[in-house]
Amino acid sequence: MRWNDPETGLPIEAAEKIKAAIRKLEKENEALRKENEILRQRLSEIESGKLGVIKEDGSVKLIPNDQPIAELNFDGEFKPIRPNIMTIGTSDNYLNDVITANITVASSLADKEIIGDVDELFVNIKLPKPKKYRRKLGKEDEVGFMAEEMPEIFRRGSGYDLKALIAYLAWKLSIIENSLQKR
Repeated sequence: MRWNDPETGLPIEAAEKIKAAIRKLEKENEALRKENEILRQRLSEIESGKLGVIKEDGSVKLIPNDQPIAELNFDGEFKPIRPNIMTIGTSDNYLNDVITANITVASSLADKEIIGDVDELFVNIKLPKPKKYRRKLGKEDEVGFMAEEMPEIFRRGSGYDLKALIAYLAWKLSIIENSLQKR
């Protein structure tokens, strides 16, 4: 004679296996509910800006202070809010109005590889004539180079590399100094 489980109407052995599987699933479901609640709480903290992160305009922005510094958009792109731009001063006070005691260029040999001398032809590079101009958002006249007119070796995006320009000018000066000393 087979005994059936009164609750399920199934044979007792099968009913016990099913009930054990259901209990296991219920425990897993409870763990997922708790995890889901934690995730909802974190999302709420993100959306409110409490964690230095805020979700807005179709992206997630990192805001360690009061201003966003980087964003992760929903296309998976992670980028600075103002790409690779360090602003010193304001539109009223450009870099030429910032006074500093020293500027140090990080340039340790330990941080470099594939080191070699610059080709001697480098010293013969002609620089463009400096121009006088006013920036579109500026108030004062400035003097400088147009990036588009600089030799390719000095160009970096829409600007030029002051460190490379200084190295070039120092080398050129040392050659002139050596030739004057030989006279």
